[in-house]
Parts: sequence; structure tokens; C-alpha cells
Amino acid sequence: MSTASSRAILRILKDLDGYLNRFNQSQRPALFEKLIAEAFSSILYLPFYTSDSDNSQIPNRVVWFGRTNPLSKAPPEKPDAIAHCCDFHVVVEATMKTGATQWSQEFGPSIRHCEDFCTGSGVSPRDAYVLVVCTQLHVDTYRSIRSHPRQEYRLVPLEVADVERILQTSILAFTVRHLELRGLFHSICDCIAASSSLAEFRTSVNDTIVQWQKNILRLEKDVFIGIKSYEIMRRIGRQHSRQYIGTTEILNRLQKHWVVNQYFKLIGNRIGTDAIEGALVSHSFAAKVGATYDDEQLFQPVPSIDFKQRGLRLIRAVEDA
Repeated sequence: MSTASSRAILRILKDLDGYLNRFNQSQRPALFEKLIAEAFSSILYLPFYTSDSDNSQIPNRVVWFGRTNPLSKAPPEKPDAIAHCCDFHVVVEATMKTGATQWSQEFGPSIRHCEDFCTGSGVSPRDAYVLVVCTQLHVDTYRSIRSHPRQEYRLVPLEVADVERILQTSILAFTVRHLELRGLFHSICDCIAASSSLAEFRTSVNDTIVQWQKNILRLEKDVFIGIKSYEIMRRIGRQHSRQYIGTTEILNRLQKHWVVNQYFKLIGNRIGTDAIEGALVSHSFAAKVGATYDDEQLFQPVPSIDFKQRGLRLIRAVEDA
């Protein structure tokens, strides 16, 4: 994974100017490239490499083609980064430029970079996406992408605010399946074709990401409740065998948890004791050990090593299948 945590990367994206202003002007383009590559490493939950640390023996990874020692951008003849995902690849181009030269100097060559990558690695163009990432999309870039004749290479324009929300989704859902991210890229390509102006495109992308985020979080809701309920039980930390933990106590604490509140605000839903009980049991986070006189369910958290071993057995079963 990236050397920086997912939440640290998210904080930087939220205050990008404040972060970059701590460095010399000459270093900022390379730092921006690296940050965007690290963000997609976290989004995809793939290990992060640079040109001076790449390991081609690992098929699924994110590689930034810049260097860290000394710090330098990716060379002009290469993309800024490539994410080797499950069953598809993402060519990432990132720039801080916002003016009229954004397309001609930065994003225009991305088609050639993708073509070179596909030719050199035997990847079909239908399994490759070109992500063009910037702080603010210029109207000439939008028009160039919309009218570009090389339709076999799909360009997906994203602004930093979009990357921020995709990363936030990946953090809250613990991971985002690669297939679901590929679906989002397809939807954004549809937004390009359907929109008639940059303003309309931005609105359409915003609506698309909001709906995608809700769908992802709703899909992962059961796991999220289970993890957070297990976290609450561990914080309560009762050791005595008769001091079990009820769903009402877990619910009261979850309702004060800022991450839980953020999650349910995004999906427009509320959490209840039935959801807690179902999540703890179905995902084996806790064992049901009884009930109170008024039928409130009582639980005991499973030992973490037991949960881990069960997870490893499931992984082996899937691999054997």
C-alpha cells in the first residue's frame, strides 16, 4: 500500500493548496502526481510503487513513474502512473494546470501513452481507461475529450474533488471492488457523451458519483455495522463471562460515533438494533449468548485471532474453487 494512510491522503486532498504550499514551487507538480497515484492505490487497495521501486512480479499494483530520490515527475514519454487492476488497467495523468494549455500540453499526449501501454503489454483498449485528473477542468479539455475521434481509448476526466469523494467512499466501505470502480468510469464516459456543456457535465458527474457512493455504501452497510459494533464491544472491554453486551448499549454508542453518523447521512438511512444483531451474527463478529427479560439480545465478541483464522479459511476456499 501507499506509505501514507488513506485518511492522511484524504486530509491532504481536502486541503491541497495548504499541503502544496509547504514545498518549493518546483516540487509541487511531482508531489501532485505522486499524491493522485497514492490516492488510487488507496482507493483500489493495491500496493504503491514508484519508478525506482517497481516490482513487475506483482501483477496488481499502482506504479507512479516519477522518482522520490531525487523527487522528479514522470518523464514526458510515459504516463504519470498506471494502476494494474483486476481485469483492467488505468492510465493516470495528473496536472495542476488549469489554463488553455491543459489539454495540449498535459492531457493530449495521454492517448499516445495509453496506446503505447496497450501495444507494449498486449492489453486490449477496451480494458484500459485514461484518467485525466486536475484541480479544475478547462473547457477546452472537455471539448477535446468530447470530440476526440479515437473512441477506442476512453478518457475519464476527474477533478480533485471527485477523487476525494471516491476515496472517502473506499474508506467508509473499507474497500471498493474494482468492478464497481470500472462501472463508475463507464458512467462518467456516458456523462461526457450526454452533456452539451462543461457546466452540464460537472453536474452530471456530481450526480453520478453521489448515486454511486450511495449504492456502494448501502451494499457494504451490513459489514460496516458489524465492524463498528465489534469496535464498540472491544472498547467496552468487559472480560467477565457474565457481563455480556446488549444491542441497546452498542446502538447508543454507535449513534455518538462521528464516522457512523457520516456514513448514514450519506446513504440517507438510520441504524437500529435489528441491523446490529444481524451484522454481528451474519459476519461472525460476535456470538449471541442470551437475552434480557425484555428480549434484548446479548452478545460476546469473538477473539480477533478466531475471526482472522476464519477469514483465512474463507480466502483459501475461494482460491481453491
